Order: sequence, then structure tokens, then C-alpha cells
Amino acid sequence: MRHRTHPTANAEYYFDHPPHLSNNGQVDTAPTRRTRKWKKSPRIEFNHGIIATAGCCFFLGCVVSTVVLLCCLRRPHDVHVHSPFWEQRVNLAQHLQRQQQNQPQEHNDLAREREKLHLAEKCPSYGCPIYPVEMSNLTSTSKIATRNHVMLTHMSNRPTGVNQDRIVMIPSFAADNSKIDDSNNFFIGLFDGHDDRGHEIASYAAKEIPFQIASTLNHLDKPPSPNEMTQIFTDIFRNVDKNAPSIGGGCTAMAVIRIGTTLYLANTGDSTQFIAIYHPPSKLVEEKSNHNKRYIQNMTRPSSEQLNLQGRISIHHQNKLHKANFPDEKSRIENLGGRIHIPPKHPMGSRVIVRSTTHHEDVGLAMSRSIGDAEWTEVGVIADPDVQIVNLEEFWNANNISTKDSKMFVVLGSDGLFDARRVEFVAKHLAYGFFESDGDIAEQMLTVGKKLVNMASPIKVKFYRDDISFVAKVVEL
Repeated sequence: MRHRTHPTANAEYYFDHPPHLSNNGQVDTAPTRRTRKWKKSPRIEFNHGIIATAGCCFFLGCVVSTVVLLCCLRRPHDVHVHSPFWEQRVNLAQHLQRQQQNQPQEHNDLAREREKLHLAEKCPSYGCPIYPVEMSNLTSTSKIATRNHVMLTHMSNRPTGVNQDRIVMIPSFAADNSKIDDSNNFFIGLFDGHDDRGHEIASYAAKEIPFQIASTLNHLDKPPSPNEMTQIFTDIFRNVDKNAPSIGGGCTAMAVIRIGTTLYLANTGDSTQFIAIYHPPSKLVEEKSNHNKRYIQNMTRPSSEQLNLQGRISIHHQNKLHKANFPDEKSRIENLGGRIHIPPKHPMGSRVIVRSTTHHEDVGLAMSRSIGDAEWTEVGVIADPDVQIVNLEEFWNANNISTKDSKMFVVLGSDGLFDARRVEFVAKHLAYGFFESDGDIAEQMLTVGKKLVNMASPIKVKFYRDDISFVAKVVEL
């Protein structure tokens, strides 16, 4: 017989009254089904204030933990870290902190210190080069325009879309030699490329020439004599020409170097450089100043307005262009079997003609001296520069610069500028920006530079415009 569990053992039921007796007096064990009742759990009262407090504590704990974790990830607590990146960052921070503690400085001074440390890792030993920015990409004056210099370049409208001009300026040009190093020393170079890949040759020369000059001067026990410096220029220009890549292209080369109180101006090719002296007037006339300001800011052409410089300009030590129509250049090339074409009405448009293996046709070179034109070297196109030597003290005294409060500046420019404008025109505009303009001189020099580019460009856009580049620097004794 199957055993049945007593109903009282079933947890689903329970007696809510005492068991009753049956009619025969016995206890009735068969329970009467009563109303089904669920057991109720005791009600819990919640305190909402406590819940809110606990939630806030939990949220704050998460935030604090996240911040601590991020700090640990961003910067190690131990300064003796092994990562080179963190060692550099920590050392830089410690250095700047010591500088600030020992010599309290303003925020701008700290920024300059950071920049100095940053540049020290990238600059060559002989100085930090400054390069111009394409004029159409300018957003600020940056380092291309100051109260003492301006440098600007503008790409031609040829379809290649490449600016073949290169400019480099190195302030405080040194040679790791205490007998030569001088804070007034500087190097300026301008290189105008030609042919399909002339911009690559120009870039090569812009890096190699200052490097090789600095390396040569570094081995000298004293500043070079004028004759020694002339030979240094010649040897280095020849060496750069010899080792330039043979890729179908070449460039002109100009370099101006100041060493102590001597200024050296070297030129190979048909670019232009000169020294200008500004002789100031007794006083500036306000009406003329207002006229000049309107003229400089007006980029509309054609215009009948002209710059009315109140001071006076004189030009000195302008270089000779290396063109094949000049007798000495012509004889050298023809003696080596070279062919020269000289237009009767425009002799300065002469060309040195060779049968180019690169282009498979006759090609004319617009200059009688250059760097990198390997196919023309065999017919007498050389890299030897003309070198002019200027003793600044003697030059100052001969031109009464100090007694008349006159100012001196040097200018280098590509043929894109000087084929369109005379040197006096360019010098007057630069002199106005340096010495007669008011307000922020750096901004004024940038505006003057844009004005020069505008005035050297053809009025009609459809006409060809060459690359236009120039640099000017005030020279103090």
C-alpha cells in the first residue's frame, strides 16, 4: 500500500482553528479546506535620504578612482623612469622649474626657453636657419618679418605648381669657433632653380653651402683674411656644383655672410644683390606719410599712385649678372666649343645652347654661371662666384652713416622680381617699411613685401609670372 503524507505535512495548507470532534467523539483528522492564505513578508521602510547619500558617495568614489588612474597613466610617479620619452619630459620640466625658481620670469620668457631647448635638438651647430613661407599660405608674420629683416617668396603661375626659389637666413651664424663666433654674424642665401628639377638642386645648395662654409671656418684658428674668404667661397661653390645630383636641373647661388666687421657678397648666376643706404629727411611730413600708407595697402592695379619716400636711397655693391653676352663670359664659353644665341634687340636674353641628352633637343641656359647644370659644364658654364668684400667700418665712414643717422640694409632677390622692377624701386619700398612706416613694423614689412610682389606681377593673370623671391636685412655696425 502506498504511503500518503498526512495533509498536515503539506506546506500548502495550515489550520487556522483548532481541530474539531466528530459525531462519535473522535478527532476529525481530515481537515476542512479553509480559505487559502499567502504568507506575507514584513514590510520594510526605506529612508530616501540615506539612499541619495549612498548614491552620491558611490559616484564621487568612481570619479576619484578614475582621476587617480588617469594620472598614473599620464605621468609616472617615480622620476627615475626608464622610458626615454618620460625622462625627456621630466628633465625639461625640472629644468624649467629650476629656471623659474632661480630667476623668476614671465610666461613669455618660459615659452622662449622651451623653444630654445626644442630648437637646440634640431638646429645645426652653426645656427638655426629661417625659411620663408609661400605668400599665399601666410597666416602671420612669424619669423619671416621683423623690424630688422623680411623674406618672402611667391610661386609662379606655371602649371607645374612648384616654387623653384629657395631662401635661407641664419642669424648669429657661427662656426663652433670662439674666435669667429659673433652675435652680429649672419648668413643669407638665395637660390633660383631652373629646368624640371631645379628646385631640388636649389634645396641641395641651400643646405650644403652654409654647412660647408661653417665646417671650413671651424678649422681656422682666426677669422679668414679677405683673400682666404674669397677662395673659400670659390672652392665650396665648385664642390657643391660637382656633387650636385645629375637629375636635370640647376640653380643660381647667392650668399651674403657677415664675419665680424666684414661683409662678403658672393654671386653665381643672374639673381641680384646689393647694399642700400637710407638717408633720412630732417622730419617726416604727415601728409606724405598718410599718402604712402594708403599706397602700400592698396593692392589694386593699375594705379597712378606712387611711393613718395621722404628719405633718400643710394645703391652700392650691386652684383654683375652672369650673362653669355658679356665679353669675358662669351669668350670662355666659345673657347670650349659652346654655342651662344644673343637676340639682337634683347642681348640680356642670351642663351648658352647645348644638345641635351635629358630632353633630346637643343636647350638654352639663360646664364653663363650656375650650380648643377652638368650638361653645360663641358662648354664653359662654371660655378665660380664673384665675391665682393665690404669692410663695414670703412664703408660706414666713407658714407657718413653714423654722422647722418643713415641706415644700411642688404637685399637679395631672384630675377622674377628684378626682371620686372629696378633695384631703386625695390630699395625705396623696403626703406619705407623699415624706417618710415608706423605701427607694427613686422606687419608693415609683410605688407610692403606683398606690395612688391604685386607690383612685379603682370596685371593680366593670363600672362606668365616667374617665381618671385627676395630677402632684406638691416645691417648694424
